[in-house]
Amino acid sequence: MQRMSIKKIILIVVFIIAALMISQSIYYANIEFEKKNNHQQAEKILSTDIKFSWDKLDSQLKEINKLINTGHFYNEDLGLLYERASLIYLQKGETMNYYKYLGYALHYLEGSEEKDYTINIYLDIANFFLNNYSNDAAEEMLNKAQAIEPFEEIENPRVQSYAYRMLGIMSFLNLNYNDAETYFITSQKIIDQSHTDVFEEEYTAMNDVWLARVYEETGRLSKCKEKLDKWADHEMFTTEVYRKILLRDFIIPYYQAKCYYLCAENIKERSSTSEMDTDAREQAVINYLHEFMEICEENQYEKAELYTLLKIQREYPTKNQAIQSELYYVLNQLYSTLFNQQNITYSSVINGIVNDASNELASNELSHRYTVKRIKIMIISTLVLCLLILSFILLLFNNQYDGLTKLLTRKVFNKDLNRAKRSKAYYGIIMMDIDNFKNINDTYGHPEGDIVLWRLGQLIAKETTSGIQGYRYGGEEFILLVGKNDIAYVPKIAERVRQYMEQQSWDFAPGLVITLSVGTAIGSGHVDVLKEADNNLYYSKTHGKNQVKSTESL
Repeated sequence: MQRMSIKKIILIVVFIIAALMISQSIYYANIEFEKKNNHQQAEKILSTDIKFSWDKLDSQLKEINKLINTGHFYNEDLGLLYERASLIYLQKGETMNYYKYLGYALHYLEGSEEKDYTINIYLDIANFFLNNYSNDAAEEMLNKAQAIEPFEEIENPRVQSYAYRMLGIMSFLNLNYNDAETYFITSQKIIDQSHTDVFEEEYTAMNDVWLARVYEETGRLSKCKEKLDKWADHEMFTTEVYRKILLRDFIIPYYQAKCYYLCAENIKERSSTSEMDTDAREQAVINYLHEFMEICEENQYEKAELYTLLKIQREYPTKNQAIQSELYYVLNQLYSTLFNQQNITYSSVINGIVNDASNELASNELSHRYTVKRIKIMIISTLVLCLLILSFILLLFNNQYDGLTKLLTRKVFNKDLNRAKRSKAYYGIIMMDIDNFKNINDTYGHPEGDIVLWRLGQLIAKETTSGIQGYRYGGEEFILLVGKNDIAYVPKIAERVRQYMEQQSWDFAPGLVITLSVGTAIGSGHVDVLKEADNNLYYSKTHGKNQVKSTESL
């Protein structure tokens, strides 16, 4: 290797630095381009309302999962995609995946500047807890939502209306009917001021159902009936898609409100009608209850069923023995499947899923940040070390390789020999010396002598493999160090090199024959193999030269 100039080294370093900086810029530019492209794909998916693509939910879910696992996204886009996927899982009845993906959505939305949708996730979780009568857990979620942004400052009317409705339901279940009515009316005012034609009708129906509950609890039965009658024959009841999507937030609450209203009316009319008419009205209530119970049991809403029947039994008692027996029978069945502590346990499970999902993403994100940081450190370290590496590469090369023959140096041989000794495995040494080399230098000159050395170096290099290494030991002495897997070939290698050297022709002296004296030895760590090879070389030199003397030590 020719000695490099300082100028050339500096140019190489500058080139490497420029290449690294350009590569890093291209990398980050590509990420930004990918985020923008994925933003457009996310918008395309999110712009499709679920109720208008009911028959494509599975394909949309597959598309979302494939998309979020194949590229870079803005946090807001990832959060909204995970939320959409969670809603699809909810419609498919996969509750665990629903809340797991809500946790993912929450993680990414909290890492974005999109406050409204982050609040919406907390409202969804609170809604679940309220529907399972876990009021404390629901209140905790509502507090977290309000900590992000006061509800009166929410910009998105859909989210803001949803927030006040959740506050209303929370107040209602805590028996604060005045506060509940105020929140529902506030929620409705927000809806009335919105004109997107996307959510307004559905959200109005939800508010009306809960207002009907308030009116029934506070004895305003005519106003309760008015709200219920308004939606009695609406397509949300008759269209399967609407029934599934609105089951939790409208269908079940509507049936509950209607059952309570019918029971309240029955109690009110009982004193003014005959016993036969009373039984007929009560049977009509039971028939409606059967319809409600069937919906609950088909959709795993046993808690709502139990809550409703207990309230009817407690607040609207009947004297009809047949009806009493049926109520007791159904309640006993429900108690057998719903343990008293189920609410707390289920809340803990869901909280765990949400937290685990969020923690999983946080851990992945931390790992990603660590990887990026490590890459940056590696790049900076590379830039700093480039000059040192390039400055010392020539020195390192010169320390390891002989400048003339390109074989390894004696210093390297000493290290390799010590390593071979420590291994305790067998190894071989072939030492060779050019016969009458001093005469060649004196007769033809040192440049010609260098040609001879170089040619022998080439012959030795041809013998080197992964288990055989060649070295210039010093002056005209050369060595081959043979590993344990090749020691059987030591005599053949020595003889082959000797013969090749003898057969060489020399331009500076046609007809000149230059020979080698060779000594070999084989042994392991407890034997001085080098000394034995050197002794054998001396024997070759003193007994006629141009020969190989070998011994094997066991």
